[in-house]
Amino acid sequence: MSTSEKYFQQYFDKLQKGVPLNELYQELYKLEKEEKYDACAGILKAIKKFSK
Repeated sequence: MSTSEKYFQQYFDKLQKGVPLNELYQELYKLEKEEKYDACAGILKAIKKFSK
């Protein structure tokens, strides 16, 4: 499993448990500043899938 897939699963599970989208966006921006782009890709994928 790739890094982005691990982050996707972790954050999609959080969304299903009721964590607000705003909290994920804050984490996304933090990781983007740290240049952890695989993590960003996974989180963004989770947000998009959850928002459908």
